[in-house]
Parts: sequence; C-alpha cells; structure tokens
Amino acid sequence: MSTSRRTVLLQGGVIGAGLIAGHLPGAAALAAQAGPPLRRSLQGLAWNDPIVATYRDAVGIMKRKPASDPLSWVQLAGIHGSLDTGFRYCPHGNWYFLPWHRAFTTMYERIVRHLTRNDDFALPYWDWTTNPLMPAVFLDEKTPDGKPNWLCVTDPGMKRTWNRTTPMPADICGRAVLTEVLNATPYEVFGTGRPRGQNSLDPSWVTTRTGVQGRLEATPHNLIHNNIGGWMPSPASPRDPIFFMHHGNIDRIWTVWNLRHANSADPLWTGMTFKDNFRNPDGTFWSPKVSDLFVPEELGYTYGTPPRPAATAAARTLSLPDTLSTVLSAPPTGGSPGQDLAVASVENSKAATPAAPLTLTVPVPEASLRAVRGRVPVGSGLETMDFTAAQERAVSGTRALAILRDVAITDPGTTAVQVYLGDAPVRGQPGPSDPRYVGTFAVLDHSRGGHGGHGDALPSFVLDLTDPLQRVAGLGGARPNAIGIQIVPVAAANGKPGTATPRRIEVVFVTS
Repeated sequence: MSTSRRTVLLQGGVIGAGLIAGHLPGAAALAAQAGPPLRRSLQGLAWNDPIVATYRDAVGIMKRKPASDPLSWVQLAGIHGSLDTGFRYCPHGNWYFLPWHRAFTTMYERIVRHLTRNDDFALPYWDWTTNPLMPAVFLDEKTPDGKPNWLCVTDPGMKRTWNRTTPMPADICGRAVLTEVLNATPYEVFGTGRPRGQNSLDPSWVTTRTGVQGRLEATPHNLIHNNIGGWMPSPASPRDPIFFMHHGNIDRIWTVWNLRHANSADPLWTGMTFKDNFRNPDGTFWSPKVSDLFVPEELGYTYGTPPRPAATAAARTLSLPDTLSTVLSAPPTGGSPGQDLAVASVENSKAATPAAPLTLTVPVPEASLRAVRGRVPVGSGLETMDFTAAQERAVSGTRALAILRDVAITDPGTTAVQVYLGDAPVRGQPGPSDPRYVGTFAVLDHSRGGHGGHGDALPSFVLDLTDPLQRVAGLGGARPNAIGIQIVPVAAANGKPGTATPRRIEVVFVTS
C-alpha cells in the first residue's frame, strides 16, 4: 500500500490549500514519494479507502481495549487530559503547543501501524480550508456495509453538535485566514509565545499557559475545536477521532510555514524534553525533545512538501529582534524596549458585547505608523518569484502587531471575537469582506473539565495590523498618530455570543 507519484497525481495534490495560499511551487508538491508514508488530505477518500479503513479499525481496537491498558483509547487520550482532572501534559497558550501535538499525533500514528500491522499507514488530515464541511466518513454510526463506524462519536452527552451540512466559517479557516497564518512571523507570533517569565527547562513550563496565543492556535485551532462540540472543546478532546484529522492539518500548516520561516532558536524552546509524556507501541515511554521534532520525515511520515532550505538569507531576515520575544512574554514596564521596536498601549476594564462593541484608541508614534503605511506590500503569486528575494521583501520594513492581553471571554463555546480598525460601527458580521477587518480569535471552551495545571492567567492574543492599516489608509480619513481598535463578539458554533474584556491592548511596531 505504499504511495507512488502516480497515486498522488491521481488522488489530488498533497498540499491542498497550502499549495495555493502558501505559494508553494506545484511541481515541488508533486515530487515522487520515495521515503516515509505520505499523510494526505481526506478529500476524495471513501469510507472503504485503505487509509480510512486502517484508521477506523485501529480506533475500534483501541476503544475495545480495557481502560487500564496503556494503549486503550481512554488511556491515550488521558495523556492530553480528561473531564475529571482537566489537562494533563498538553500545552495550550504557550510555545510548546506545536511540537507537543506533533509528538502526540505521531504517537497515535505509530500505534495504528502496530495494531493493524500496516507499516505504510500515515494519518490523513482534514484540510478545512479546501473542505470546510466535516468529513463524511466520520459522521454515520454505521459504515455502508452495516458495521460499526468507530470514527463516529456516539458517547452519551458527548456527540458532536456542529451541523453536518454547515461549512466551517471562512473567517476562521478560509484562504485569507490561512494566508495570514502562513505569513505570520516570527515563530512566537505564528506558533504562540513563551510562558510569561520562563527562565528554565523545568517541565512545569510546558503546562503553563501564559504565552500570547499565535495566529494558528487562536483562530483555526481553537474555533474549530469549539465549533465541533462534544469532546472536542474539552481537555479530553482526543476521545473524538476527528481530533487527529484536525491536528494533522495544524501540523501540516507548521510544515508548510517552515518552508519559508525559521523556528525559534531559543534553547528554552529547543531544549525542552517532554519527559514520559508519550508511549511507544510496546507501551514504554517516549520522551522526545523539541529539537527532535522539527522534521516530519525523521519521525516517519511526510506531507510531500519540498525539502526545507538550509539557512538562507530569508531565514536570517526572519530573525526579528530578540526584544520582540520579551515584549510578547510580558508587557514593557517602561521606556523603549529597543531601537527596532516601539510599543504603545492602553488599559481597559470595559466589556465588548454583541450589542455594544468596544472601541479603544491607542495613541502611537506618528513616524512608526507612517512607516507601516508606506511599506511596499508583497502581492499574490509568490510562487512565480525568487523564493529568498520574495521572503526578504515580505518581512523587511516596519510591521505593526496588536497584542490583546488577558482577555476574559464569557460563554467561550459559542463566542468568537472579531477585531476591526477604526471607530465607525461594524454592521452585522462582515468579517474579511470589510477592509477594516483584522482577524478573529477564540479560547477553547473548557466548561467540561478543569484547566489541570495550565496556570490561572487569562489568555492573550496577537494579531498583525500591517495589511489592515494599509487598506484603511487607502480609504482616507485615517488618523496620523492613533489607531482605533474595535472588538466585536460574534456568535460561534450553536448558541449566543458572550462578552470579551481585554485588560490591555498594545500596538508593537517592529522594524527589520
């Protein structure tokens, strides 16, 4: 059942939405597969496709094991967390989020191969940008041949609540969102920031959730978890087999991002070991270090992406000031954080409601704002340009980021938060169709199960203001030394939206 180049050509491109929004050369995406098994999109995979059938069979085997078995469905999910104890080892809201979940999904993939004796198996992924409907092979209790569909959730009180005929909204996983995510730099803006005050490699930092949530975690990751409902918004989310399709796509997006961007080189990140967090197929512990988890092919799977370039001029350009990491991990206490950074902020105690959005005005340095509005943007079609030159151009000049600190959100399971520029009221939920739109974020709904050692700080989020500021400037009437930021709670999933109260908003100007 090994995958050939012909199979890839017949079944469809392996990179999916990333091939378009990630600006990857199509020829590279169709490179011959001569290495580890290919993780491919669920698109076009029927219920009896060997990939789907192998996964379904393995889930059934794990679900039928005694709960005390280390390889049982309940025990393995308990590594992530449970309804009774909350989160266990998994990190959210800090910079270990991506490597930890890469190891977690790799563990399951290896166990599936072991249980089914299919060494060619690789977990598929749900490319919700290209295919925003929940995958059909996960939805019916019985397969067409009348057998149990172990990929469907039938647990009482934990069934998925998202309508099977409703696509996931474009403002949380559409092409514009994916492009924004893939363009986010540095790593701590893309893949979430370090825990506040981290000063060692003590394992407790892995479950300290005080980092600023990056674009990938805050928007598609969190909102899709919440929208699906059932197990997915809870610490026990791996009890739903669709968890691994969702996180496979999150992992794929990190892989695509790495083709143009460098991971953090900070030893407080690269040197962390996830001690006894994971299981080998024989039940023994697997304790990888973050630096062991950078290359999917070295872990036994591939997305069919071209090899990541060695250290390039683009990677050097992406090494934004170390002081930015300092600002992300904690608000500046006074003075200028560095020559290449400028920070302006405003404190807040008011709540944004669906009926009365919150608008805050942040006074900013006129020269910094002028620099953002005057930078030359990189247009679409990067796949036709020189890779290094295009990336240098994309990150050079001055960019603006907004950090929303300690955001209290009521009714998180049914609330998304949209952010817009300017003071003029936002009508309805225009999302990306409004030129003032900045982005959407949410927190995971932990109403079932506690936080389990993830700290007690409220979540923080980072959004890139650069493109919206340029769009608004083109409309005329923009102020020369202030930025209006409007916060609008909107309905997510099935229910009424709550409120959102950021304690502080910072605007950071970064020059590289």
